[in-house]
Amino acid sequence: MPVRNLAETQAFFGQRAAGWEDRFPDDDPLFGVAVDALDLTNDAWVLDAGCGSGRALPIMANRVGPNGRVVGFDATPEMVDEARRLGRGGSAALFVGDVANPGLPAASFDAILAAGLLPHLPDPSMVLLEFARLAKPGARLAIFHPVDRRDLAARHGDDPEQSVIAPPLLTTLVASLPWELESIHDANYYLAVARFTG
Repeated sequence: MPVRNLAETQAFFGQRAAGWEDRFPDDDPLFGVAVDALDLTNDAWVLDAGCGSGRALPIMANRVGPNGRVVGFDATPEMVDEARRLGRGGSAALFVGDVANPGLPAASFDAILAAGLLPHLPDPSMVLLEFARLAKPGARLAIFHPVDRRDLAARHGDDPEQSVIAPPLLTTLVASLPWELESIHDANYYLAVARFTG
């Protein structure tokens, strides 16, 4: 997969942010599946890293209830603006930030969702290490795309077997980090679930 950089990612999503969800109207139930995989309790702190238009944020807020906390951030200001326009600021604290250095306190989150994120990163291992810094003991991580790996690669003109989320590559990557990979689903949609072991 070609290496992405932050400026390329911001340019790609910035010009597509307005009306993003109108292009993919059938994705809502799949975001529910991804949030379910986080196994949230009613007082959990959960992070949506690279939240885009914030599609998962209301689902997360419903799961964690008034005693929980939901935080969403994205590197593309236009996407955060779209999330706010859609009213997602009522479900979560929203801000613009870089997943490699979001400026959040260590050991804060019971769960982290990384939806549509890893293939856009120049250094996924560094970001997964940052997620480990943010995670509480036993925290769950869901790496999610509402399409499977092959469809995702086709959209970007990439080789699905060279994608960071290809099961052999992701398994090797996670094995070198303080995450334990529990499952990978890669048909119709993509969902890998890991648990923080640090």
